[in-house]
This record gives sequence, C-alpha cells and structure tokens, in this order.
Amino acid sequence: MPVNYGEERDLFSSSPQKKIQTEMPQNPVGKLFISLISRIYWILFFGPWTWMFRGASWLVPKQDNLFIFGSNEGKHFSDNSRSLFEYIQSNDNSIRAVWFTNNKEVYNRIDEQYPGSVVMSPSIKSAYIYLRAKEAIISYGYQDLCKMPWIPSINVNQFWHGVPIKKIGLLRNSTKTKSDYGPTWPIFIKWINKVDRFFVASDYERRVYIEAFSLPEDRFVLSGNPRNDLLYETNAGKEPPGNVILYAPTFRSRPHAGQNDNGVLIHPNIDETMMHDFLVRNNARLIVRPHWIEGKRTFNSDRIECVTHDEEPNLNRIFVNSDILVTDYSSAFIDWLILDRPLIFVPYDLELYKEKNGFLDNYETLVPQPICMDAEETLIEIEKTIVDRNRYRKDRSKAMTRYLENGKYGICQRVMYVLKNNQDN
Repeated sequence: MPVNYGEERDLFSSSPQKKIQTEMPQNPVGKLFISLISRIYWILFFGPWTWMFRGASWLVPKQDNLFIFGSNEGKHFSDNSRSLFEYIQSNDNSIRAVWFTNNKEVYNRIDEQYPGSVVMSPSIKSAYIYLRAKEAIISYGYQDLCKMPWIPSINVNQFWHGVPIKKIGLLRNSTKTKSDYGPTWPIFIKWINKVDRFFVASDYERRVYIEAFSLPEDRFVLSGNPRNDLLYETNAGKEPPGNVILYAPTFRSRPHAGQNDNGVLIHPNIDETMMHDFLVRNNARLIVRPHWIEGKRTFNSDRIECVTHDEEPNLNRIFVNSDILVTDYSSAFIDWLILDRPLIFVPYDLELYKEKNGFLDNYETLVPQPICMDAEETLIEIEKTIVDRNRYRKDRSKAMTRYLENGKYGICQRVMYVLKNNQDN
C-alpha cells in the first residue's frame, strides 16, 4: 500500500474522473466482423455521404464572413484553433466564428461563454453551417470537423499541434500512421492534400511538412502558431511562479480499453515515495500532464498533481504556471522555449523509442542540453536547475532560433490578415 501523504491539491479546476470500462478480448471472428463493418462505413462515408455534401455545396449560398473551427477530432476546445477562435470573439466582430464539436460538455462550455458560436456535429444545423462557410480552421486534421466531408467550396486552413522532431505522416510506415491517428486515420490520409493553407512557425517546420504530407511549398504560410501569443505576451513581463516542475511526456500509443496504469514519474526508477521526498526536500511541486488521449493518473502525494486535457485543454496555460519543464520526446518543449525557462530531457528509453518511431535527425542535435539518462542524474540536474535557472540558457536560445525563428506576439492578428485578404503566403 502506498503511503498517504495528505489531500490532493489542484492548481487548476478539475472535472470528475471518467471510469474506463474494460472489454473482453475479441476472437478472430469478432475482429473480422468489426473490420468488415469499418470497411463498409468508410465506403459510405467517402461515397454517398461525401457526394451528398458536394452536390449541396453548389446549391447553398455562401457566407463570406463565416469561419468554422475544430480540434482534437471534435473532442476538445483547444490548440491553435481555439486561440484563433477566441481572438476573433474578442477582437473582430466582422467575422462569425463557429466551433464544431461532438462533445456535449465542450458544447455547453463554449455556448455559455460565446452564445450561438458552437454547434454539435454531425447534425442538420452543423451541415447547413458547414455548407455556408468560407474558411475552415483545424489543428489536427479534417477529422476535427466531426464527420463533415471535404468540399471544394471551403478554404481549409491547417495548423499543427506541435512542431515535430519525430517522424510523422508519410515519413512513417502505414501501420504506424494508422496507430497515430486512430479510427479516423482514413480521413486524415485522404484529405491532407486538400489543405489550401498550412500555417507554420519556421522554415524547419515547413520543410518537415512538405515531406511528411507531400504538399507543395506554395501552400505554406510563415506566421507562427496562434496558441503562442499567450507565451510571447507572458515572456514580456511575468515572473515564473516558483519551484513548480511540469512533467509532460510524449504520446506513445493509444490506450486500450481498461488501460489506466500509473505510468512513469519522470524516470522508471523513481517511484512516488522517492519523488515526494525529493519535492519536500527542494520545496517543489510536480504537475504531470498526460497526452490528450490518455487517462487521469492519481497520486497520494500532496505535492504531485495530474492535470489532464479535460481539466485544462491549453497546455500553454499550464506552461505559464510552471517553472521547470521535464520531458522526453515531446515537441511541446519548442513552445516552452519562448518563456526562456529551464528545460530538462529524460529519454530513458531512447534506443527503443527511436527504433519504434524514428526521429527527423539525431536526438542529441534535435534537443538542447541537458539530457539525463538515469534517475540519479535526473534528480541532481533538477536540483541544480532550481538553484541556477540560467543553466544551458544558450542551448535553449539556439533551439528557439531553429524552431521558431524570430517569432513574436501578434500571430493571431497576422493570420487573420491572411484569411480576410484571401492571401496564400
């Protein structure tokens, strides 16, 4: 039994943890049946369903100031799409912005804050709004628009949810691509080439996507990522909160039903008791941020807290309230560089991860120092960083120039200029 260190303390508003139900392993006949149903579903989706929308798009009148938004396959209100949506709501009443979601909780939250600016999809109402829209803004893929099929009358504006350092899209084999994008992968693969504008933060990012998605160079717009306006604004004056350590590991694999283990606390050889004692000794706290498709993790220590995507969809808001970032292969560190705060890498399974996923270059050249491989080295480095926040600052600065170039505040405004003036780059 783990020791109870006291009541759990939340930095952010939380929602009740959803129970993950288990399911029995499927037999070969069951798998074959599901595969057949899936195949029929996609035949109907890319056939009659898509044809119906394309035909209707010629008949339904368009509304030039209607922009539609989606993210996370419709499950969350998040990322670049959210940042641009909220910018419009606060700064540009000439545009009608509508968020598409398949999550009733997300619908209620947005409708309370921005009445009439969200729609459940798929539905008759969402179909009509979709057919009238001029611009679509997405952060993951066309699946963000909740089963709305691509039609040529809408300009598709693609952002990405992280500047990549590992292989993505066509740079991976088809089996791994299916695993990455889950059940909606056929939508992503079929329609990624329909993107009209792909917004990026640097030439590095542009070159990666040209190869990963087989897109021509003239589709890309160098603008920066709207979600980072918050960080550029924060870096201009706000001091970090104190000894708050954020552990944000990468996405590894989609969890299966019933899977909700406690996972790793920075390193496999660091258990909760050891971590709690370390945090007490250094007057520090730890926030664990799982990937958006992973479940809630619970801890007995009152110095360790898990903040899921359901509780706070915007990772950059957690960044603002954190002091030191610890990660492994997550490209989230690139946004973190804007804050000029300490950063530590702990790739404890580097060779295994590299073999399974692949990187765009040697790992050691993709990330700034320090890189810690064992548990003791990791804890020592965190202690040193708490004392001296300027360790490896030059390394971080070089990485920021590579991935974000000369980024600055005002990204949402620059993106809106492109959209409203129908520019390509």
